[in-house]
Amino acid sequence: MKSVPGIPDDEHEEGSPTQRISAEAVRALYNLDAVMAFSVHGDKHEFKAGARVFVVGRSADCDLVVNVPVASRHHARVIYRKGKFVLVDQSTNGTYVRIHGMDEICLLNGEELPLVGEGVISLGRPVTEGDVDLVTFSVPH
Repeated sequence: MKSVPGIPDDEHEEGSPTQRISAEAVRALYNLDAVMAFSVHGDKHEFKAGARVFVVGRSADCDLVVNVPVASRHHARVIYRKGKFVLVDQSTNGTYVRIHGMDEICLLNGEELPLVGEGVISLGRPVTEGDVDLVTFSVPH
């Protein structure tokens, strides 16, 4: 039997599909103190991992409200899963993401993308340099 970090060898039953894992090992996977930052039109917003979900869109009940005609009311959401901030498209026109140093990615119909480093998000249209409605983001390393 192979040892698994964070799981004492005597707490794993041979042939069992599940394993016991210590609370410390779980906490190491989920840093609920992690924070990522968003900015649009100079307004800064933070998403704390412990909040579970951060919604971006035109609706006044979103965490980050944008005034982009091609954006959906609840265009996209960011969730914190297994130690990563993940962007989930839930729009009609797609969510475009350019992470610094990478090519643009278009998310459609519930597609997901882990956000890393720094970059920009465009709601409902491709990223265009100089677009004042771009949402910038920064994820701590």
